[in-house]
Amino acid sequence: MTCSGRNKVRPVNLGSKGEQIMTKSPPPDALSAEAAERFEHGSSERVLIPGWNRIFVLCGIAYICFHIAVLNFWSLDAWVFRAIHVNAAGVLCVILYAGRLGASRKRPGLWDLLLAGGAIFATVYIWSELDMLLMRTGVMMTTADVVVAIIGILVVLEITRRSSGLALPILASIFMLYCFAGPILPGVLSHRGYDLGSVASYLYSMDGVFGIATAAAAQYIVLFVVFAAFLQVSGAGAFFMNFAFGAMGWARGGTAKVALLSSALFGMISGSSVTNVVASGTFSIPVMKRAGYRASSAGAIEAAASTGGQLMPPIMGAGAFIMAEVTGIPYTSIIIAAIIPCLLYYLALYVHIDLEAQKEGIHGLPRSELPQLRPMLKDAFVLLPLVVLLALLFSGYSVIAAGTWGTASAMLVMFARSAGLDSRLLSLPMLLLLVMLIAGPSRVGPNVVGGYTMGLSAIILFGAYLLKAQRPSIAFVLSDMMQKAVEACSLATRQSLQLVAVCACAGIVVGVIGLTGLGGRFSGLLMGLAGESQLLALFFAMLIALILGMGMPTTAAYAIAASVVAPSLQRMGLPPLSVHFFIFYFAVVSAITPPIALSSFAGAALAGASPWETAFRSLRYGIAAFVVPYLFITHPAILMDGSVTDIIQTVATAGLGVWLLATASEGWLRGRLTPWFRVCLAVGALCLIAGDVLTDLVGVSVALALIMLRLRTRFGKYPMPE
Repeated sequence: MTCSGRNKVRPVNLGSKGEQIMTKSPPPDALSAEAAERFEHGSSERVLIPGWNRIFVLCGIAYICFHIAVLNFWSLDAWVFRAIHVNAAGVLCVILYAGRLGASRKRPGLWDLLLAGGAIFATVYIWSELDMLLMRTGVMMTTADVVVAIIGILVVLEITRRSSGLALPILASIFMLYCFAGPILPGVLSHRGYDLGSVASYLYSMDGVFGIATAAAAQYIVLFVVFAAFLQVSGAGAFFMNFAFGAMGWARGGTAKVALLSSALFGMISGSSVTNVVASGTFSIPVMKRAGYRASSAGAIEAAASTGGQLMPPIMGAGAFIMAEVTGIPYTSIIIAAIIPCLLYYLALYVHIDLEAQKEGIHGLPRSELPQLRPMLKDAFVLLPLVVLLALLFSGYSVIAAGTWGTASAMLVMFARSAGLDSRLLSLPMLLLLVMLIAGPSRVGPNVVGGYTMGLSAIILFGAYLLKAQRPSIAFVLSDMMQKAVEACSLATRQSLQLVAVCACAGIVVGVIGLTGLGGRFSGLLMGLAGESQLLALFFAMLIALILGMGMPTTAAYAIAASVVAPSLQRMGLPPLSVHFFIFYFAVVSAITPPIALSSFAGAALAGASPWETAFRSLRYGIAAFVVPYLFITHPAILMDGSVTDIIQTVATAGLGVWLLATASEGWLRGRLTPWFRVCLAVGALCLIAGDVLTDLVGVSVALALIMLRLRTRFGKYPMPE
């Protein structure tokens, strides 16, 4: 029986039968967009005048092409490559972002041009003095070395402030001050101290700004941001939204379940939780509110769903690439390990959404007003790039080759859509892809085989275009493709800037930790406080990851927490993959953790709801992410590390436990639950999630007893005691 809640909902008219629900997201309310921007950037994004906009777009295209060329064809020294990667992003950043919120300037000013000039000068200096810098950095610095390093560090701090806010630059500045204050600090914080030249030259080197985080950004993150942008522009974003409406829009609370599915799919190809919220929530939050969800619930659902997108394989935002770089674990192993935890996270969110819809009487949309799944199959070829990416990753190709040819296949999809070709014509290129996989990188280089296959696929598609009876002109097709490619490059550039900046700024913090030996001393302190208790050490690690993640992007929070906490946990004998996944998950969910929950605040701004109420609701919706990571340590089977029997048992009991925990959190099971019932249900859930045979038996017994009692008191003669 469904409770007649406070909202008597009329169906939401989203379109006639068969109409595609979304091709482009409608523009958000101006005030909501401005409010959401406060949580995404430290300054306002300029609306550039046409001349400067053309400069930005052309520079962005050059930036993208530079990365693809260096990663695939052009051999360049790693330091020079990373310097161009960071400082070119710095130039683009000062063009795109104004120096402060609300700035009305539509072109860069003098200060912006000085910053851009400093970034260019630092790059030219590193390239020209490379051989000498390799010998004297941190040892025999010249005055010019120190000046260039200071300029470069200031540029990194400023572009990070503009693109992601004050939190990370302030943290990096505090760490740099620590380099000088060591002699006057007590206890574990004390060190001998360093002079300005040593600190600046060390931090603006391969041990700091251009270290592991920047290496991951330069080699992998930008490439996959480009892939995601081309995938989105080629039509995958609209397909995801339409598929979500067709698959789940009819269900109870269907609009929220659509938001869950679409945000998970879109979040998978984006590197920022707040970006996910703003991009998906612009459309989904108003629809959820019209369907009957409270404003705070709509904002919280979108925040929790979008945040979970960074846990969604195969792309997982940007943090997974840094994890692969730091641990040396193959990226394919990381995305396989992420599958079950991601499903458990979204299971908990789904249960919350369903129970709240039941509690509030929120119904689904009429099937007649939703897209039909069968006709949508003709557009399923927009997912070809994802198929290519996964096929190449799991057939032995490098991450770079997979990302490059995934992007090339997105160009084929763009051509097919511009030419109006049917998806069946993509079947032959798919067969050619299988030929490429059979040839394999061990026989022929991936660039040779991939180029041959994609070229032949393009020829086949062009032949199909010529044979098409009513075809658009070739000029129209090429013009449309060019417009989409430029749009994709511009989108990729905008999405890359924040990631590049935060990785470079996080490198400053990591460099200070390495220079001062703080990591080793902190590890000793953590192990001393935790003693022999792994649980206590993990709890401290969770707090550190959550605190670091409050106010800064996931990428930076994970990179810093991993450098500080991971070594001490690994010294306790814990496996590297489990440790880094543990830290990564809490860095991700920090975006919905009060008191500074950036994703929740962005969702509240779009929904017009209370930020605090939205934050605590999103925290409750994402509750599984605060429990499941402990299983990474106690039961590695949750990360696909174990026998088939262990994996099945762990997944089954953890899934049931997550369902019970979400039910206890929502306080509804065919009626409102009393406090004592919810506590007992939560205890049973935690026993199941613990994963041992004894606790599983206890958890199952408690769950069965409580559910039988609930059914009896709900439908029997006896009321449930208060």
